Amino acid sequence: MPPTTAEEYPKAQVPQKRSLWREPDFLKVWTAQSTSSLGRMMMVVPLVAILILDARPYQMAILGGVTTAAGLVFGLVAGPWIDRSRRRIVLVITDLGSAANLASVAAAHFLFELHIEHLYFVAFVNGSLGIFNEVAQRSYLPSLIEKDRLLEANSKISASDSVVEQIGFSVGGFIAQLASAIAASVVQTFTFLISGLLVLAIRKPEPKPGVPEQHPNIRREILEGYRFVAGNPTLKLMAISGILLGAASGIIGGMITLFAISEIGILPGPLGIIFGIGGVSSFIGAIYAGRVTSKLGVGPTMALGLFSYGIVGFLIPLAPTQIWIAMIFFILPQIFGDGFWVMHDINKTSLQQAIIPTDYLGRVLGAMKVSEKAAALIGVSIAGIIAELVGLRAALATGSVIWLIAGAIYLHPTIRSIKTIPSTDSVREAD
Repeated sequence: MPPTTAEEYPKAQVPQKRSLWREPDFLKVWTAQSTSSLGRMMMVVPLVAILILDARPYQMAILGGVTTAAGLVFGLVAGPWIDRSRRRIVLVITDLGSAANLASVAAAHFLFELHIEHLYFVAFVNGSLGIFNEVAQRSYLPSLIEKDRLLEANSKISASDSVVEQIGFSVGGFIAQLASAIAASVVQTFTFLISGLLVLAIRKPEPKPGVPEQHPNIRREILEGYRFVAGNPTLKLMAISGILLGAASGIIGGMITLFAISEIGILPGPLGIIFGIGGVSSFIGAIYAGRVTSKLGVGPTMALGLFSYGIVGFLIPLAPTQIWIAMIFFILPQIFGDGFWVMHDINKTSLQQAIIPTDYLGRVLGAMKVSEKAAALIGVSIAGIIAELVGLRAALATGSVIWLIAGAIYLHPTIRSIKTIPSTDSVREAD
């Protein structure tokens, strides 16, 4: 059985080693991750829907829903399949596939007539490739980095992601505002192309995928992923919190851009700057994640991250219609929420990578991710209904309430008592 309490986790041993910045393969992964994060943060497909096709709330809900639905369709098979595959190749294929998929938006606009249904298709394909990419990326890192350096590696990746956040939506927003949303889609296409080529250039041999003791069986391996989560109280609580976060993210993510642009009247460029301010806070959070974790512990830091983000999130639905005052209500959550959220995410990712055996990472992370995607699909559906019947403000407030409940899960003693990231694999659950 895997460890079930914090006391069973071994203390992390951190030997003196050369900086990860001097590891060429880590630098390639870091750069690739930063580049693809830039593409994701540009939020081009929603901008095209809003600025080019004048999408309504229900259409934005569908757009977010099909992305989430793609994760549900392929998420369950992604984990077991990735556990039997070279994860680096999966990353390359998904990045290049995303680039080709996004290129179709510009092609359709210039050669044919772009319709919202085309964006639904692009969102579905991107969501499908994205679930494989995300599970593969988190499963691949432990094959490059020792487990006792995962917190450091994830902190560096999150720090760069935070810098990208400062410029990502701003880049997409200003290109859309000054040129067009279609021009922004072309730039986004190149970010995924560059990311795929960087991962392709990694030289360190990847360990061969584990050979299953029995004949490969997708159904059995999917169930193994869920059984592993159910058999480990730490992962089980993290999964419950993740499901609630998925619902909250589906609600907030599906409506916040539409609320800011259509109801408040903030232009895409300034909105990008506002979201970019959160990148500054995220960068600081990533830099200080190790120090805060060493003082508070892993569990308390995760709880602090969710509570801080959830509380300040209530300011957004309370924003007045006066643009300049409303912008303050949007900026404050970026300043006081994003940094703590990043501390949560770094610790959550590192803890998952450390306590799940390497040859189980794909199916376990896939199982957890599918559960989150299912919750997000429900969340975005709820958001669309609430927004149409009551208004965008009520939908955003609902998301913040669910976010706080997700944080309350981490107050359970099993999570709260975890102080350090373990340095060795947890023991695989016995059948």
